[in-house]
Amino acid sequence: MASSHRIAAFILTATTAIGSHASQFQDLFQLAQANDPSYLAAQHTLESKLQIIPQANSALSPQITGKLNQNLALDARSNSHSYGVQVALPLRLDAYYGMKVAEQIAAGARISFEKTHQNLIFSVIERYVAVIKQQHQLFSSMAEVTAIEQRLKQTQQQVDLGITSIIQLQDVKANFQQLQVNLLQVRQNLSLARANLENLTNQALPEQLPALGSGFSADSLITTNSLENWFVLAQDNNLDLANNSSATRQAFHNYQVKDVSMYPTANVTVAKNYSSAMGDSQTFSIGVSGTFYDGGLNQAQTKEAKESWHAVEQQGQALLKATQQEVRRWHQALDTSRQQIQALAQLDKAVQASLAGKNTEYELGLRDLSDILDAEKLVFSAQRNWANARLDLVLNQLRLKKASGLLSRDDLTQLDQWFN
Repeated sequence: MASSHRIAAFILTATTAIGSHASQFQDLFQLAQANDPSYLAAQHTLESKLQIIPQANSALSPQITGKLNQNLALDARSNSHSYGVQVALPLRLDAYYGMKVAEQIAAGARISFEKTHQNLIFSVIERYVAVIKQQHQLFSSMAEVTAIEQRLKQTQQQVDLGITSIIQLQDVKANFQQLQVNLLQVRQNLSLARANLENLTNQALPEQLPALGSGFSADSLITTNSLENWFVLAQDNNLDLANNSSATRQAFHNYQVKDVSMYPTANVTVAKNYSSAMGDSQTFSIGVSGTFYDGGLNQAQTKEAKESWHAVEQQGQALLKATQQEVRRWHQALDTSRQQIQALAQLDKAVQASLAGKNTEYELGLRDLSDILDAEKLVFSAQRNWANARLDLVLNQLRLKKASGLLSRDDLTQLDQWFN
Protein backbone atom coordinates (compact mmCIF):
# COMPACT_ATOMS: atom_id res chain seq x y z
CA MET A 1 0.00 0.00 0.00
CA ALA A 2 2.90 2.35 0.74
CA SER A 3 4.09 1.87 -2.81
CA SER A 4 0.77 3.04 -4.27
CA HIS A 5 0.77 6.16 -2.08
CA ARG A 6 4.31 6.94 -3.17
CA ILE A 7 3.35 6.60 -6.82
CA ALA A 8 0.25 8.77 -6.38
CA ALA A 9 2.32 11.59 -4.89
CA PHE A 10 4.41 12.24 -7.99
CA ILE A 11 1.78 14.30 -9.83
CA LEU A 12 1.27 16.61 -6.87
CA THR A 13 5.04 17.05 -6.67
CA ALA A 14 5.22 17.77 -10.40
CA THR A 15 2.56 20.47 -10.23
CA THR A 16 3.35 22.25 -6.97
CA ALA A 17 7.05 21.87 -6.18
CA ILE A 18 8.45 23.25 -9.41
CA GLY A 19 8.77 26.83 -8.31
CA SER A 20 6.80 30.01 -8.69
CA HIS A 21 6.89 33.06 -10.90
CA ALA A 22 4.10 35.59 -10.91
CA SER A 23 4.29 36.58 -14.58
CA GLN A 24 6.24 33.94 -16.47
CA PHE A 25 3.94 33.93 -19.51
CA GLN A 26 3.93 37.71 -19.85
CA ASP A 27 7.70 37.84 -19.44
CA LEU A 28 8.26 35.14 -22.03
CA PHE A 29 5.94 36.88 -24.47
CA GLN A 30 7.78 40.18 -24.07
CA LEU A 31 11.06 38.39 -24.74
CA ALA A 32 9.55 36.75 -27.83
CA GLN A 33 8.32 40.13 -29.08
CA ALA A 34 11.80 41.57 -28.74
CA ASN A 35 13.73 38.61 -30.15
CA ASP A 36 11.62 36.59 -32.59
CA PRO A 37 12.81 37.50 -36.12
CA SER A 38 9.48 36.60 -37.73
CA TYR A 39 7.59 38.92 -35.39
CA LEU A 40 10.09 41.74 -35.90
CA ALA A 41 9.86 41.26 -39.66
CA ALA A 42 6.06 41.50 -39.40
CA GLN A 43 6.40 44.82 -37.55
CA HIS A 44 8.59 46.27 -40.31
CA THR A 45 6.27 44.89 -42.98
CA LEU A 46 3.32 46.62 -41.32
CA GLU A 47 5.13 49.95 -41.21
CA SER A 48 6.07 49.49 -44.86
CA LYS A 49 2.49 48.70 -45.90
CA LEU A 50 1.08 51.72 -44.04
CA GLN A 51 3.12 54.04 -46.24
CA ILE A 52 0.68 53.35 -49.06
CA ILE A 53 -1.76 55.81 -47.44
CA PRO A 54 0.37 58.96 -47.87
CA GLN A 55 1.43 57.70 -51.31
CA ALA A 56 -2.18 57.38 -52.47
CA ASN A 57 -3.13 60.65 -50.77
CA SER A 58 -0.46 62.48 -52.75
CA ALA A 59 -2.45 61.88 -55.95
CA LEU A 60 -5.29 63.97 -54.46
CA SER A 61 -3.14 66.68 -52.89
CA PRO A 62 -1.98 69.94 -54.45
CA GLN A 63 1.41 69.77 -56.14
CA ILE A 64 3.68 72.76 -55.52
CA THR A 65 6.66 73.16 -57.82
CA GLY A 66 9.21 75.89 -58.29
CA LYS A 67 11.99 76.84 -60.67
CA LEU A 68 14.95 79.18 -60.65
CA ASN A 69 17.19 79.99 -63.61
CA GLN A 70 20.31 82.13 -63.69
CA ASN A 71 21.80 82.80 -67.13
CA LEU A 72 25.37 84.11 -67.33
CA ALA A 73 26.17 85.76 -70.66
CA LEU A 74 29.48 84.85 -72.32
CA ASP A 75 29.34 87.82 -74.70
CA ALA A 76 28.35 91.44 -74.46
CA ARG A 77 24.77 90.68 -73.54
CA SER A 78 23.68 91.17 -69.94
CA ASN A 79 22.97 88.37 -67.53
CA SER A 80 19.35 87.30 -66.97
CA HIS A 81 17.43 85.34 -64.40
CA SER A 82 13.93 84.00 -63.80
CA TYR A 83 11.98 82.20 -61.10
CA GLY A 84 8.45 80.93 -60.59
CA VAL A 85 6.08 78.99 -58.37
CA GLN A 86 3.21 76.80 -59.53
CA VAL A 87 0.39 75.17 -57.54
CA ALA A 88 -1.56 72.43 -59.31
CA LEU A 89 -4.63 70.63 -57.95
CA PRO A 90 -5.41 67.34 -59.75
CA LEU A 91 -9.07 66.39 -60.16
CA ARG A 92 -8.99 62.62 -60.71
CA LEU A 93 -11.81 60.23 -59.87
CA ASP A 94 -9.50 57.23 -60.27
CA ALA A 95 -7.18 58.72 -57.65
CA TYR A 96 -10.10 59.01 -55.23
CA TYR A 97 -10.94 55.32 -55.59
CA GLY A 98 -7.22 54.56 -55.49
CA MET A 99 -7.20 56.13 -52.04
CA LYS A 100 -10.00 53.75 -51.04
CA VAL A 101 -7.89 50.84 -52.28
CA ALA A 102 -4.94 52.06 -50.24
CA GLU A 103 -7.07 52.32 -47.09
CA GLN A 104 -8.12 48.69 -47.43
CA ILE A 105 -4.56 47.55 -48.09
CA ALA A 106 -3.50 49.31 -44.89
CA ALA A 107 -6.42 47.77 -42.99
CA GLY A 108 -5.45 44.32 -44.26
CA ALA A 109 -1.85 44.93 -43.16
CA ARG A 110 -3.01 45.79 -39.64
CA ILE A 111 -5.14 42.65 -39.51
CA SER A 112 -2.27 40.50 -40.77
CA PHE A 113 -0.01 41.91 -38.08
CA GLU A 114 -2.66 41.26 -35.42
CA LYS A 115 -2.78 37.66 -36.59
CA THR A 116 1.00 37.45 -36.25
CA HIS A 117 0.60 38.92 -32.77
CA GLN A 118 -1.97 36.29 -31.78
CA ASN A 119 0.13 33.52 -33.33
CA LEU A 120 3.09 34.59 -31.22
CA ILE A 121 0.96 34.57 -28.07
CA PHE A 122 -0.22 31.05 -28.80
CA SER A 123 3.26 29.89 -29.83
CA VAL A 124 4.66 30.98 -26.46
CA ILE A 125 1.84 29.18 -24.65
CA GLU A 126 2.04 26.02 -26.74
CA ARG A 127 5.82 25.71 -26.38
CA TYR A 128 5.58 26.39 -22.66
CA VAL A 129 2.99 23.65 -22.22
CA ALA A 130 5.17 21.27 -24.24
CA VAL A 131 7.95 21.84 -21.70
CA ILE A 132 5.56 21.20 -18.80
CA LYS A 133 4.40 17.93 -20.39
CA GLN A 134 7.99 16.78 -20.69
CA GLN A 135 8.63 17.81 -17.08
CA HIS A 136 5.69 15.65 -16.05
CA GLN A 137 7.11 12.80 -18.10
CA LEU A 138 10.50 13.23 -16.44
CA PHE A 139 9.05 13.22 -12.92
CA SER A 140 6.98 10.16 -13.78
CA SER A 141 9.92 8.30 -15.31
CA MET A 142 12.17 9.12 -12.37
CA ALA A 143 9.47 7.92 -9.96
CA GLU A 144 9.13 4.71 -11.96
CA VAL A 145 12.87 4.13 -11.81
CA THR A 146 12.87 4.74 -8.06
CA ALA A 147 9.97 2.34 -7.57
CA ILE A 148 11.53 -0.44 -9.60
CA GLU A 149 14.88 0.06 -7.89
CA GLN A 150 13.19 -0.76 -4.62
CA ARG A 151 11.55 -3.78 -6.25
CA LEU A 152 14.96 -4.84 -7.51
CA LYS A 153 16.48 -4.64 -4.04
CA GLN A 154 13.59 -6.58 -2.53
CA THR A 155 13.80 -9.25 -5.22
CA GLN A 156 17.56 -9.56 -4.80
CA GLN A 157 17.09 -10.09 -1.06
CA GLN A 158 14.44 -12.72 -1.74
CA VAL A 159 16.74 -14.50 -4.19
CA ASP A 160 19.51 -14.45 -1.59
CA LEU A 161 17.10 -16.01 0.89
CA GLY A 162 16.04 -18.59 -1.68
CA ILE A 163 12.36 -17.62 -1.67
CA THR A 164 12.26 -16.14 -5.19
CA SER A 165 13.58 -17.52 -8.45
CA ILE A 166 16.42 -15.95 -10.40
CA ILE A 167 14.03 -15.61 -13.36
CA GLN A 168 11.93 -13.06 -11.47
CA LEU A 169 15.10 -11.14 -10.63
CA GLN A 170 16.06 -11.10 -14.30
CA ASP A 171 12.57 -9.81 -15.22
CA VAL A 172 12.93 -6.94 -12.76
CA LYS A 173 16.41 -6.13 -14.05
CA ALA A 174 15.13 -6.10 -17.63
CA ASN A 175 12.32 -3.73 -16.65
CA PHE A 176 14.81 -1.55 -14.80
CA GLN A 177 17.15 -1.35 -17.81
CA GLN A 178 14.23 -0.52 -20.11
CA LEU A 179 13.17 2.33 -17.83
CA GLN A 180 16.73 3.64 -17.81
CA VAL A 181 16.70 3.70 -21.61
CA ASN A 182 13.31 5.42 -21.61
CA LEU A 183 14.58 7.98 -19.12
CA LEU A 184 17.37 8.98 -21.53
CA GLN A 185 14.79 9.61 -24.25
CA VAL A 186 12.61 11.62 -21.87
CA ARG A 187 15.56 13.83 -20.92
CA GLN A 188 16.29 14.42 -24.60
CA ASN A 189 12.66 15.30 -25.32
CA LEU A 190 12.64 17.76 -22.43
CA SER A 191 15.84 19.35 -23.68
CA LEU A 192 14.36 19.75 -27.17
CA ALA A 193 11.13 21.26 -25.80
CA ARG A 194 13.12 23.74 -23.72
CA ALA A 195 15.28 24.65 -26.72
CA ASN A 196 12.16 25.22 -28.81
CA LEU A 197 10.91 27.81 -26.31
CA GLU A 198 14.35 29.35 -25.82
CA ASN A 199 14.72 29.83 -29.58
CA LEU A 200 11.58 31.96 -29.50
CA THR A 201 12.70 34.13 -26.58
CA ASN A 202 16.48 34.04 -27.15
CA GLN A 203 17.01 33.57 -23.42
CA ALA A 204 17.81 30.56 -21.26
CA LEU A 205 14.95 29.19 -19.17
CA PRO A 206 15.11 28.49 -15.44
CA GLU A 207 15.85 24.90 -14.50
CA GLN A 208 12.15 24.16 -13.99
CA LEU A 209 9.08 26.04 -15.14
CA PRO A 210 5.99 26.50 -12.96
CA ALA A 211 3.37 23.90 -13.84
CA LEU A 212 -0.40 23.98 -13.72
CA GLY A 213 -1.42 24.43 -10.10
CA SER A 214 -3.08 21.57 -8.27
CA GLY A 215 -6.05 23.82 -7.48
CA PHE A 216 -6.87 24.31 -11.17
CA SER A 217 -10.03 22.62 -12.41
CA ALA A 218 -12.27 22.71 -15.46
CA ASP A 219 -14.48 25.14 -13.55
CA SER A 220 -11.63 27.67 -13.75
CA LEU A 221 -12.27 28.10 -17.47
CA ILE A 222 -14.72 30.57 -18.91
CA THR A 223 -18.25 29.33 -19.36
CA THR A 224 -18.39 27.36 -22.59
CA ASN A 225 -20.97 29.05 -24.79
CA SER A 226 -23.03 27.09 -27.26
CA LEU A 227 -21.47 26.24 -30.59
CA GLU A 228 -23.80 28.71 -32.31
CA ASN A 229 -22.58 31.52 -30.05
CA TRP A 230 -18.98 30.68 -30.92
CA PHE A 231 -19.91 30.79 -34.60
CA VAL A 232 -21.21 34.33 -34.10
CA LEU A 233 -18.08 35.35 -32.19
CA ALA A 234 -15.87 33.92 -34.92
CA GLN A 235 -17.83 35.63 -37.67
CA ASP A 236 -17.36 38.96 -35.90
CA ASN A 237 -13.75 38.55 -34.75
CA ASN A 238 -11.88 35.89 -36.74
CA LEU A 239 -8.86 37.59 -38.28
CA ASP A 240 -8.89 35.60 -41.52
CA LEU A 241 -12.50 36.58 -42.10
CA ALA A 242 -11.70 40.20 -41.25
CA ASN A 243 -8.79 40.12 -43.68
CA ASN A 244 -11.00 38.70 -46.41
CA SER A 245 -13.61 41.41 -45.74
CA SER A 246 -10.92 44.04 -46.19
CA ALA A 247 -9.64 42.29 -49.33
CA THR A 248 -13.16 42.21 -50.75
CA ARG A 249 -13.59 45.95 -50.28
CA GLN A 250 -10.13 46.47 -51.75
CA ALA A 251 -11.04 44.42 -54.83
CA PHE A 252 -14.29 46.37 -55.23
CA HIS A 253 -12.50 49.73 -55.07
CA ASN A 254 -9.88 48.42 -57.49
CA TYR A 255 -12.73 47.59 -59.86
CA GLN A 256 -13.99 51.16 -59.45
CA VAL A 257 -10.52 52.51 -60.27
CA LYS A 258 -10.46 50.57 -63.53
CA ASP A 259 -14.06 51.46 -64.32
CA VAL A 260 -13.43 55.22 -64.20
CA SER A 261 -9.99 55.16 -65.81
CA MET A 262 -11.47 56.18 -69.17
CA TYR A 263 -13.14 59.23 -67.66
CA PRO A 264 -11.46 62.56 -68.39
CA THR A 265 -9.15 63.98 -65.74
CA ALA A 266 -8.72 67.64 -64.91
CA ASN A 267 -6.34 69.87 -63.04
CA VAL A 268 -6.44 73.44 -61.84
CA THR A 269 -3.17 75.35 -61.93
CA VAL A 270 -2.12 78.71 -60.52
CA ALA A 271 1.35 79.96 -61.42
CA LYS A 272 3.38 83.05 -60.77
CA ASN A 273 6.64 83.71 -62.63
CA TYR A 274 9.21 86.47 -62.86
CA SER A 275 11.76 87.02 -65.61
CA SER A 276 14.34 89.78 -65.69
CA ALA A 277 13.56 90.17 -69.36
CA MET A 278 9.77 89.95 -69.29
CA GLY A 279 8.85 90.95 -65.74
CA ASP A 280 6.09 89.39 -63.61
CA SER A 281 3.42 87.07 -64.97
CA GLN A 282 0.51 85.26 -63.31
CA THR A 283 -1.60 82.52 -64.84
CA PHE A 284 -4.68 80.50 -63.90
CA SER A 285 -5.53 77.49 -66.02
CA ILE A 286 -7.91 74.56 -66.09
CA GLY A 287 -6.86 71.49 -68.06
CA VAL A 288 -8.98 68.52 -69.11
CA SER A 289 -7.61 65.42 -70.79
CA GLY A 290 -8.86 61.96 -71.62
CA THR A 291 -8.45 58.92 -73.86
CA PHE A 292 -10.89 58.43 -76.71
CA TYR A 293 -9.80 54.92 -77.68
CA ASP A 294 -7.30 52.49 -76.13
CA GLY A 295 -7.90 49.36 -78.16
CA GLY A 296 -10.17 47.78 -75.54
CA LEU A 297 -7.51 47.81 -72.80
CA ASN A 298 -9.63 49.58 -70.19
CA GLN A 299 -12.65 47.39 -70.86
CA ALA A 300 -10.57 44.22 -70.39
CA GLN A 301 -8.91 45.55 -67.23
CA THR A 302 -12.30 46.53 -65.80
CA LYS A 303 -13.73 43.07 -66.43
CA GLU A 304 -10.61 41.48 -64.92
CA ALA A 305 -10.96 43.62 -61.77
CA LYS A 306 -14.68 42.85 -61.50
CA GLU A 307 -14.12 39.09 -61.73
CA SER A 308 -11.31 39.33 -59.19
CA TRP A 309 -13.70 41.12 -56.82
CA HIS A 310 -16.31 38.36 -57.18
CA ALA A 311 -13.61 35.72 -56.69
CA VAL A 312 -12.55 37.25 -53.39
CA GLU A 313 -16.20 37.30 -52.29
CA GLN A 314 -16.50 33.56 -52.95
CA GLN A 315 -13.20 32.91 -51.17
CA GLY A 316 -14.77 34.61 -48.17
CA GLN A 317 -17.65 32.12 -48.21
CA ALA A 318 -15.23 29.20 -48.33
CA LEU A 319 -13.20 30.77 -45.53
CA LEU A 320 -16.32 31.17 -43.40
CA LYS A 321 -17.09 27.46 -43.72
CA ALA A 322 -13.49 26.54 -42.86
CA THR A 323 -13.56 28.83 -39.83
CA GLN A 324 -16.81 27.32 -38.60
CA GLN A 325 -15.29 23.86 -38.99
CA GLU A 326 -12.25 24.96 -36.98
CA VAL A 327 -14.46 26.40 -34.25
CA ARG A 328 -16.54 23.23 -34.18
CA ARG A 329 -13.36 21.14 -33.90
CA TRP A 330 -11.97 22.93 -30.86
CA HIS A 331 -15.38 23.35 -29.23
CA GLN A 332 -15.80 19.58 -29.34
CA ALA A 333 -12.19 19.05 -28.25
CA LEU A 334 -12.77 21.28 -25.22
CA ASP A 335 -15.84 19.30 -24.22
CA THR A 336 -13.94 16.05 -24.75
CA SER A 337 -11.08 17.28 -22.57
CA ARG A 338 -13.51 17.95 -19.73
CA GLN A 339 -14.90 14.44 -20.00
CA GLN A 340 -11.42 12.91 -20.27
CA ILE A 341 -10.30 14.57 -17.05
CA GLN A 342 -13.27 13.16 -15.19
CA ALA A 343 -12.75 9.69 -16.70
CA LEU A 344 -9.02 9.71 -16.00
CA ALA A 345 -9.63 10.72 -12.40
CA GLN A 346 -11.86 7.68 -12.01
CA LEU A 347 -9.30 5.54 -13.83
CA ASP A 348 -6.59 6.71 -11.45
CA LYS A 349 -8.66 5.59 -8.47
CA ALA A 350 -9.31 2.23 -10.13
CA VAL A 351 -5.67 1.48 -10.96
CA GLN A 352 -4.58 2.63 -7.50
CA ALA A 353 -7.05 0.21 -5.93
CA SER A 354 -5.97 -2.52 -8.34
CA LEU A 355 -2.30 -2.02 -7.45
CA ALA A 356 -3.05 -2.09 -3.74
CA GLY A 357 -4.99 -5.32 -4.15
CA LYS A 358 -2.30 -6.97 -6.23
CA ASN A 359 0.34 -5.95 -3.69
CA THR A 360 -1.66 -7.72 -1.00
CA GLU A 361 -2.06 -10.80 -3.18
CA TYR A 362 1.65 -10.75 -4.02
CA GLU A 363 2.54 -10.70 -0.32
CA LEU A 364 0.27 -13.72 0.13
CA GLY A 365 1.95 -15.50 -2.75
CA LEU A 366 -1.09 -15.30 -5.01
CA ARG A 367 0.41 -12.91 -7.58
CA ASP A 368 3.53 -12.93 -9.70
CA LEU A 369 5.94 -9.99 -9.52
CA SER A 370 5.34 -9.19 -13.18
CA ASP A 371 1.70 -8.48 -12.31
CA ILE A 372 2.83 -5.86 -9.80
CA LEU A 373 5.16 -4.22 -12.29
CA ASP A 374 2.41 -4.06 -14.91
CA ALA A 375 -0.01 -2.59 -12.35
CA GLU A 376 2.52 0.09 -11.37
CA LYS A 377 2.98 1.02 -15.03
CA LEU A 378 -0.79 1.50 -15.35
CA VAL A 379 -0.77 3.82 -12.34
CA PHE A 380 2.01 5.97 -13.76
CA SER A 381 0.37 6.02 -17.19
CA ALA A 382 -3.03 7.04 -15.78
CA GLN A 383 -1.54 9.87 -13.75
CA ARG A 384 0.53 11.16 -16.68
CA ASN A 385 -2.53 11.11 -18.90
CA TRP A 386 -4.56 12.94 -16.25
CA ALA A 387 -1.91 15.65 -15.94
CA ASN A 388 -1.65 16.04 -19.71
CA ALA A 389 -5.44 16.12 -20.09
CA ARG A 390 -5.57 19.15 -17.77
CA LEU A 391 -2.99 20.89 -19.93
CA ASP A 392 -4.89 19.94 -23.10
CA LEU A 393 -8.03 21.41 -21.57
CA VAL A 394 -6.28 24.76 -21.25
CA LEU A 395 -4.81 24.55 -24.74
CA ASN A 396 -8.11 23.59 -26.34
CA GLN A 397 -9.85 26.58 -24.83
CA LEU A 398 -7.10 28.85 -26.14
CA ARG A 399 -7.31 27.19 -29.55
CA LEU A 400 -11.05 27.88 -29.57
CA LYS A 401 -10.44 31.53 -28.68
CA LYS A 402 -7.72 31.78 -31.33
CA ALA A 403 -10.01 30.33 -33.99
CA SER A 404 -12.61 32.91 -32.96
CA GLY A 405 -10.09 35.77 -33.04
CA LEU A 406 -10.38 36.40 -29.28
CA LEU A 407 -6.91 35.41 -28.07
CA SER A 408 -5.15 38.32 -26.34
CA ARG A 409 -2.54 39.21 -23.75
CA ASP A 410 -5.26 38.96 -21.11
CA ASP A 411 -5.01 35.20 -21.58
CA LEU A 412 -1.34 35.37 -20.59
CA THR A 413 -2.36 37.10 -17.35
CA GLN A 414 -4.89 34.35 -16.68
CA LEU A 415 -2.31 31.64 -17.35
CA ASP A 416 0.10 33.26 -14.92
CA GLN A 417 -2.52 32.72 -12.23
CA TRP A 418 -3.10 29.09 -13.18
CA PHE A 419 0.56 28.14 -13.64
CA ASN A 420 1.78 29.44 -10.30
